Amino acid sequence: MAMTSGTWITTTEAAQRLGVKRATLYAYVSRGLLRSERRPGQQESLFDRAQIDAMASATRPPGGPQPVLRFRSIATSVSSQTEGDLLYRGHPLSEVVALGSLEEAAAIVLGSTVVQGVPITDPVVPAGVDLSSLPLERRMPVAVQLLAAADPFASDTDPARVRAAAVPTLRAALTLLAGGQGQPDLAALALAALGGSLSARADVAALRVLLVALLDHGLTASTVAARVTASTRAGLHDCLCAAYAAMAGPLHGAAPVAAHALLTDGVDPAVLVARSLRERGAVAGFGHFLYPGGDPRADVVLEALWRRRGTTRLRRRVEGLAALVAERTGALPNIDLASAAVLHALGLPAESGEVVFQVARTVGVAAHVAEEYAEEPLRWRGRDPQG
Repeated sequence: MAMTSGTWITTTEAAQRLGVKRATLYAYVSRGLLRSERRPGQQESLFDRAQIDAMASATRPPGGPQPVLRFRSIATSVSSQTEGDLLYRGHPLSEVVALGSLEEAAAIVLGSTVVQGVPITDPVVPAGVDLSSLPLERRMPVAVQLLAAADPFASDTDPARVRAAAVPTLRAALTLLAGGQGQPDLAALALAALGGSLSARADVAALRVLLVALLDHGLTASTVAARVTASTRAGLHDCLCAAYAAMAGPLHGAAPVAAHALLTDGVDPAVLVARSLRERGAVAGFGHFLYPGGDPRADVVLEALWRRRGTTRLRRRVEGLAALVAERTGALPNIDLASAAVLHALGLPAESGEVVFQVARTVGVAAHVAEEYAEEPLRWRGRDPQG
């Protein structure tokens, strides 16, 4: 049987799309519910993606698009969490951080082999635009929409070109946030956009590690929002703004804002922790259901931050807070606390946490959008179980 590119998927992806174990998948084959193919040199069996998606569909509502997928059947190769570690396309986070530049890390997340060789025109950065009167966390969405308005090809949905356009789009948006001042280094440009000082290379280095740690985290709320938008074949800019809207929630992209207050110098952390536990039953910046043994992103970011000079007092506050929360709840620091610590070290306000999240996830969201463009359109549709 001839293999058509883009039609056949591996056993691993097929199991992910169905939300079952590999053994269950093979049982379906033995019972004749699915068919699989093998190719010489291929370690895994291959499955017809259309057949897998049809099985993943519950029932098709009258007049509804085909296939209509359960959310559990959505699979992604952008990032994964395995044995307490975060991997970008199979590369451990620590390995990607060690690359030394945000641009190289972004290429991994986007799929460097796809991006290479794809011609792309740098976005036109509108002149004379001043976003400084807007709240800091509102500037990225506005900047991206301004870029869309100036780009006649903003609706392009070619996956390869979208991957290639991701970093130039991010750079152009950050240039607008930075008041038009450019920086060859993407992390330095991000710091300028946040209003930070570029005189200390250590600040750029600390922010770079944080950005790399936040590039992607799988099918999160904002990623799903972007993928739903991409399934309608909206362009990248609109998909990014859909993601930014989801990030605005205090339980997602704005979570570092609450954690920032816990590290305020001169404030008794016990009072803040007690209040948080009383009002919310949890402490911002601690605990993650995917990492019961500790968030690897927090470990990587804090380790890099403590190498920066002048962080001794901050480190004591972080470690004291962590000890207090561990004693009371058993929860360990997560990426939100690490993000808040970096902001304190760099002298940036609490709302910068959401902007850092927006900046970093722009790369991951673009990778997911490109992935979604390769799927059937309009495949995201809820179904009323009573209907």
